[in-house]
Amino acid sequence: MPAGPLRIAVLHYQPKGDAADAVVGQVRAALEEAGHTTVDVGVDESVTDLMRKVTSSRADLVFNICETFAEDYRLEVNVAAVLELARVPFTGSGTAGLLLAQDKILTKQLLQFHGVLTPRFATFDGESFQTSGDLKFPLIVKPARSDASMGLGVEKDMEGLARRVRRIRQEFDDEALAEEFIEGREIYVGVLGDHANPQVLPVVELDFGRKWSRKRMKIANREVKFAPETEGSPRLLVPHDLSDELRGRVERAAVTAFRALKLRDYARIDFRVSSRTNEPYLLEVNPNPYLEAQCEVALGARERGMSYPRLVQHIVEVAARRHGLSRGKASRVEAPASEPAGAH
Repeated sequence: MPAGPLRIAVLHYQPKGDAADAVVGQVRAALEEAGHTTVDVGVDESVTDLMRKVTSSRADLVFNICETFAEDYRLEVNVAAVLELARVPFTGSGTAGLLLAQDKILTKQLLQFHGVLTPRFATFDGESFQTSGDLKFPLIVKPARSDASMGLGVEKDMEGLARRVRRIRQEFDDEALAEEFIEGREIYVGVLGDHANPQVLPVVELDFGRKWSRKRMKIANREVKFAPETEGSPRLLVPHDLSDELRGRVERAAVTAFRALKLRDYARIDFRVSSRTNEPYLLEVNPNPYLEAQCEVALGARERGMSYPRLVQHIVEVAARRHGLSRGKASRVEAPASEPAGAH
């Protein structure tokens, strides 16, 4: 049974003086189109403000798109933890899923245990290193708990690798993860639903096109993700030339990762398909991924015939079932007696 209409607080990171990300308005518009009432809850660096605003919103459900807190992307998991401690119903992965997926080293170890193919790798904690086998350069090196390709670089020799590891330790206070570069196609799949019944969306590809210089490695670094789009920029598209066998392998790996990392509601799984062996290598798992209307998850949903508002509503429905928020039986977060409802 569809959930609603509900009073839904859209929780997002909102530094003082900055304009709200476009995704905030898009999610609110999608929710309102479905008949829900929305409340904007922007938070910055105060846990007290976070709980005060969520509580005073008197929301039935929090739509959590808060990907960072206090300018630290690693605190995304702490936002979910605060909501769990307060027993506030919210969308997306909880503390366990966010914590497991945020640690890229732990993610790879779990995926290996479950038989999911990932690039060979080594880890560096500043004093020692561990490797999963002999590695060949070039290597993709990044912080173990990075987000949005922060700190990511390509190294082609030991000197560059050592320099990158030191930089990650100094700038990010983190371990470094080095993975073999897989030459091939970069594809993404969205997964919706819960542990019992995850649904894999159609594949979306990052197409680097013919104008991408041969001297530039085809990797989704910060330049590719955030630079202004030009005629020769890499673009997202829906490929129609993948074999059924390859799609099946990608989908099985995505579902295994979704379940192994205790994710829920929605996620994006990133792969590289080797141009040499046609093997799909799982690169990264993204719980609560960016949900902008033209993002990978939204494009995959659209290919399935699911509009952006319907995608957002689907996430709400899965979360509402989990929290027992059936139609007409919503249990709102109550404001403290000392504070008027709706105060900010």
